[in-house]
Amino acid sequence: MYHFSKVVNASFAEAIEQVTESLREEGLGILTEIDVQAAFKKKLGKDFRNYKILGACHPGIAYNMIQADDKAGTLYPCNVVVQEHEDGRVEVSAVDPLMMFLMVHTPEAKAIALEASEKMQAVIDRLPAATMPELAGVA
Repeated sequence: MYHFSKVVNASFAEAIEQVTESLREEGLGILTEIDVQAAFKKKLGKDFRNYKILGACHPGIAYNMIQADDKAGTLYPCNVVVQEHEDGRVEVSAVDPLMMFLMVHTPEAKAIALEASEKMQAVIDRLPAATMPELAGVA
């Protein structure tokens, strides 16, 4: 799987706040934020559900990976998606850096990517999972 995902027990706005805090607790910051809903409306005139892409980065891991391979920066930042499905469920998904950095073929890259992967998994694990069947999509 190339991502970690969880349906959360939160509104869309609350989920953004929770993800931001969870990233911070793992030493990651948000470098970019893309409001896909607003972009689709502005560029295409299309309505779309709440969907934000947060570009996260851990400075130490980024530094180490770029030291290992100077082209690794092409793979940054590590994206986290917060989306509200049409049925009201809010889902958070984060890229698995281990899968993303498989293309970097240096001896240090796998260990660095594994550290990043563990941090992203911890970010998702920290979020409160939806427990009500209607929120989790279970009927």
